Amino acid sequence: MLTECRAAEGNLGGDFFAFRLHGPQRLAVVIGDACGRGKEGASLLPGVLSHIEELVVSPVRPSHLLQNLNRGLIGHLPSDRFVTGAAFEIDGEAGTLTVANAAHVPALLRRASGEVRIVGRASGPPLGILEDSRYFDETCEFRSGDVMVLMTDGILEAVETDLQGMPTLTALVGQGVGSGSAVHRRLLAQLAAQPSNRDSDDMMLLSLELLAKARKSTLCGGIQAVA
Repeated sequence: MLTECRAAEGNLGGDFFAFRLHGPQRLAVVIGDACGRGKEGASLLPGVLSHIEELVVSPVRPSHLLQNLNRGLIGHLPSDRFVTGAAFEIDGEAGTLTVANAAHVPALLRRASGEVRIVGRASGPPLGILEDSRYFDETCEFRSGDVMVLMTDGILEAVETDLQGMPTLTALVGQGVGSGSAVHRRLLAQLAAQPSNRDSDDMMLLSLELLAKARKSTLCGGIQAVA
């Protein structure tokens, strides 16, 4: 897993991710964006992250994780604030990826063959607004050599003009043959080439690759925000 975190203002921002291993080949990942740039978004994170830390301990389907997180945030966020987020479950043994999305940027999945598709479009509203919000799981194959790219809207808006079709990002992820780290570097190079924008949003980019051979993992369950 490769990550890049950038805050719009100083060292504080409202973008975050969390991950937890639930077995040698089973990984849960959550990525999200608290409403507001820089310190404004960061001020919401303590409550958000505490709820996520509780929820990722036990394995649960991504849709249920988002529904539980949404209920936990109701009444704990200011009335004019919300959180977008997406939850993923990677099952290396079954070769599957399951995702549920709460108004967040969808993921890009690059097959080992080079084919790229958008997965996990939003299936429900942002978190912390409606108590009875429901989210739905989307499952697809995730095999050896496949790469999944997750991001927040700061990345999307810095690179794309078509925010729905995501053609520039899709082309970058699919260019040539390369590992997950090569894909990650290519996206960072594209980001660096964009004109500087003082009003840019917080940014977070995660790239994950399923390796051909299972190796003993040194990952521990953890949680991280832009800081």
